[in-house]
Amino acid sequence: MQETIISVKDVNYRYSANLEAVRGISFEVRKGESVGILGPNGAGKSTLAMLLAGLFLPTSGDVKAFGVSTRSKEFEHVRPRIGIVFQDPEDQLFNNTVIDDVSYSLRNLGVDKESANRRSMETLELLGIAHLKDRSPHRLSYGEKKRVSIATALVNSPELLILDEPTANLDLRSRRSLVELVNLLNKQGLTLIVSTHDVEALPDLVERVLIMEGGKIVSEGPVKSIITDEQLLGEASLEPPAISRLFMRLKARGLVQEVPSNLEDAFLILEKKLSNKSGS
Repeated sequence: MQETIISVKDVNYRYSANLEAVRGISFEVRKGESVGILGPNGAGKSTLAMLLAGLFLPTSGDVKAFGVSTRSKEFEHVRPRIGIVFQDPEDQLFNNTVIDDVSYSLRNLGVDKESANRRSMETLELLGIAHLKDRSPHRLSYGEKKRVSIATALVNSPELLILDEPTANLDLRSRRSLVELVNLLNKQGLTLIVSTHDVEALPDLVERVLIMEGGKIVSEGPVKSIITDEQLLGEASLEPPAISRLFMRLKARGLVQEVPSNLEDAFLILEKKLSNKSGS
């Protein structure tokens, strides 16, 4: 059995007496998994992401990362193993140049400037944005800012990457590029947790999904079974991807037998059906 990277047990988080954002949540994430936290705006997803990264501490219950409680003094030694990318890249970028932002955490850990810049350049090259190194982060496009914010999270070579609404406000090209990058990182062994309300992108990003509604986890399972369950998603104020809704209508008319969760699966279903038809 794979190592448990994240363990959440009976966690609650309260912003104030009248605002409980996370309620009684328990789950685990194992090494190498890609897990989505899906829910509408206000469901508590971003709060949960902050709890998993140790940036918020539970009001009650416990969050452990790599076997260490986020409440423990020992967690400071674990923190570099976790990378987090905030929903708004502006919250992550505050230096004069891209290279300064990416190398900031390394320099903060005592890495000398030359080594920090070298590792930062390697990370920027991985993300295809090395040409931005001397640019001001605040003069970049939104998609470029998003990639730089991911670089700041990856430069420490984390074992867990938490992405909060990674596809928000991205154009189609930037979104496709980000999905490809996330998949590559996961194939290379990086454990991923993706918090989002973007039902369309989720099947291409993760393998397992937790649905949040009202601060609670109301369901979990493989991405395809969750994303194509119209009733379940409807109860959480969500709906299946457009391609899934189309095939639901086709299935209701007896024209197909399966409902895909993404475009690639839809293509394979149609290819098989058309192949069978031409061979009959």
